[in-house]
Amino acid sequence: MAAGWITAVAPYLPEIVRLARPIFTRTPPQADLGQQRRLDVIDAQIGELQDAASQNADSIAKLAADMQKTIEVLQLGAERLERRLVLSNRLAVAAATAAALAFALAAYALAR
Repeated sequence: MAAGWITAVAPYLPEIVRLARPIFTRTPPQADLGQQRRLDVIDAQIGELQDAASQNADSIAKLAADMQKTIEVLQLGAERLERRLVLSNRLAVAAATAAALAFALAAYALAR
């Protein structure tokens, strides 16, 4: 289930990252503005980068938690399927044994 989701989203990841990336303040042309204005813009860019880093850290933590839950669910499902497979194999062996005994009994009855 999760593999299907990842496969479906994988081709769109570059576009998602591009759209999710914060749009940073553009540097104004240097000929028109003085040194103080450039420093103000740099301060604004630093603040935006710090906010983006904080948001990215939060997003990564949420993604890691979701991935951990997904892995746990997949492991639980695998364990359940393994138990069902063992039970199915035992049932198949019992059915094959009963069929072999029934065949032997039928062959014995016909031979008499």
